[in-house]
Amino acid sequence: MRVNILTPGFTTPNGRAFLFPFLKHRRALREAGIEFRLFDAPGPGLTDCDRLLVDRKFQEPMWPTREAEILDTFADWSRQVPVVFCDTSDSAGWLIVKLLPLVHAYAKGQLLSDRAGYLEPHYGYREFADYYHRTHGIVDDSPEWSSPVPDPDLLGKLRASWNTGLADYSLAGPFRMALFGRLGWQALLRFPRNFHPAEAPRTVPVSCRFGTAYARATVAAQRKLVRERMADRMPVGKISRRRYIAELQRARVVVSPFGWGEITLKDFEVFLTGGLLFKPDMSNIETWPDLFVDDETCVFHRWDLSDFDERLDALLADEPRRREIAAAGQERYRAHLVGSDAADLFVTRLRTVVA
Repeated sequence: MRVNILTPGFTTPNGRAFLFPFLKHRRALREAGIEFRLFDAPGPGLTDCDRLLVDRKFQEPMWPTREAEILDTFADWSRQVPVVFCDTSDSAGWLIVKLLPLVHAYAKGQLLSDRAGYLEPHYGYREFADYYHRTHGIVDDSPEWSSPVPDPDLLGKLRASWNTGLADYSLAGPFRMALFGRLGWQALLRFPRNFHPAEAPRTVPVSCRFGTAYARATVAAQRKLVRERMADRMPVGKISRRRYIAELQRARVVVSPFGWGEITLKDFEVFLTGGLLFKPDMSNIETWPDLFVDDETCVFHRWDLSDFDERLDALLADEPRRREIAAAGQERYRAHLVGSDAADLFVTRLRTVVA
């Protein structure tokens, strides 16, 4: 199978995570009969392949002013080769609906488990933004709704690809990935192998550091509610990355609310540093790797925070249970990054996405 990938490259965190496993598992892909080429612009040979993958980040800035041109381009590509649109946006709830009839498959790192949810519009483009709008009366400065999928048959084109976890979120990882984007030195790309053990001594009961400055009030709402709940119990302000990673290595529980999407880069930093990941309920989300299983690899709380204190206090009171769940989450993440089957797992996932 020959796969061409149209992408701007390592220019954004999501774009880096999309490309990272291709570059690190190139040998395993080749051994499985899959050859890929990267294109940073349309040109000769782009559609000379068995599958054309298009990274959303490539055309994202063009959509507001060149939508008709983009749709025509996808229609033209699709007449030549099966096209897989790789939606590298953050949230499970936001689809570019107009592309669905034009592509072979629509791949996204996280999707609504109940695909019927895409048949309804969501305030702020997200199920959780819609929830805080409906239940808390939160209103965005520029209210917008996601476009519902017009035909249920189109839902069959949706594929859960791979989330942003398959990259390097060690202390220097983001710097190395950004540097690779400038220099292209393969040696800069590595999956982290230094996992801080979940059973290591931990002197910080809870870490709860994150920003709340978002352009959409409905996206910021959850973070503000959590921060207000925790501000009188511990420091919640941002600190340098070095101090932040050091704190995670000492933390027993790490609070990680949604950001622009349900999955945040902090989630993977927590798995690397061995604390227990404490997140809003993600049972409505399908993603891969499936690192988010309540009471198995992490612990969920309700979106309205009605069980937040109860669940957090229970974790702090039961260190063996906390350690067991944290270790299970860390081990599952390790298996997909550097385990003996990690490359084969990615190859299998890619085959599923492009089938």
